[in-house]
Amino acid sequence: MKNSPIEWSSSDVPVSDRTDAWQSVLSSSYREWQVPRRLPATFYAHVKQHDFAGAGIVETVCDPCSGQRTRGQVRHDDDLYVGVQLTTGGRERFKIGNAGVEVTSGDVVVWTTGQVIEFEVIERLHKVTLMIPWSIMRERLPERKEPPTGGKIESRAGVGSLLAVHLLALSNEIATLDESVQGSVSRSTLELLGIALSGQQPSAHFDASAAMLRRVQDYILQHLHEDDLNPARIAEANRISVRYLHMLFQRGDMTVSGWILARRLHACKQALIDPAFSRQRISEIAFRYGFNSSSHFCRAFKEKYGVSPGDMRETPMIGGTRQQGSRGLQT
Repeated sequence: MKNSPIEWSSSDVPVSDRTDAWQSVLSSSYREWQVPRRLPATFYAHVKQHDFAGAGIVETVCDPCSGQRTRGQVRHDDDLYVGVQLTTGGRERFKIGNAGVEVTSGDVVVWTTGQVIEFEVIERLHKVTLMIPWSIMRERLPERKEPPTGGKIESRAGVGSLLAVHLLALSNEIATLDESVQGSVSRSTLELLGIALSGQQPSAHFDASAAMLRRVQDYILQHLHEDDLNPARIAEANRISVRYLHMLFQRGDMTVSGWILARRLHACKQALIDPAFSRQRISEIAFRYGFNSSSHFCRAFKEKYGVSPGDMRETPMIGGTRQQGSRGLQT
């Protein structure tokens, strides 16, 4: 018997109910979570859950948002789970206990439901998470006496790299695996995880300027859709001077306006190739991310990517790249 997933999409929920619905989906997928801030009307998320030999595999795509597991929720949760997350796109920040962890595409992070945790999605996130009951993990890995501590696993080389590849393949193939073989696959997965856990990294520490730059960039990403986003407003919102704001970006050979334009173009590109936005006009996507002129958007997009927005949307992926098409702006 094949493994049929349970799927949920924010597109199926009225805007007024999306925050409560998203909190409910997070709680059913990753144990109990709170969503502390109301979601914007443009928020999009899609979740697919698979059963996996007593554990679960959760595939999630979501726009920027935040969530938390409080001390009260931890105390009232009788079943301890270990989460093993592979990020395949976007950027997210965790606070696990008193430690901070930031993850991007290719990173693997481990956390447990016995910890106070906060997360913040900075850029549209694509991730695969293996949710394992600690009782199963302890049974399959008898040498591990305590749940793992939260943090990153080195996933760019060695066993951690094998684990990342394995999690990605598992998420792609889980629906085709017969239940009769899932137990064997689960044992192999846990053995690989047990070896990789020895490579957990301590949380990284950043200097004050780097931390402020991330804070400013996060603010910009949260307000990309607003056409009056400018250095004066950004500096005021972050309680720094305009001069210091420009200095922060100059450290990375960037300008404030150049970084804003690049992120807006990137957001538009992701939307153009995302089936979730297929019913939106290209001009609507441009306005959604802060452009107030279709012609300016088209010129900037073509200069950045070498093709028009219409070509980007209409031409299929070939060999991992998009071939130039012929359609122009839809209005």
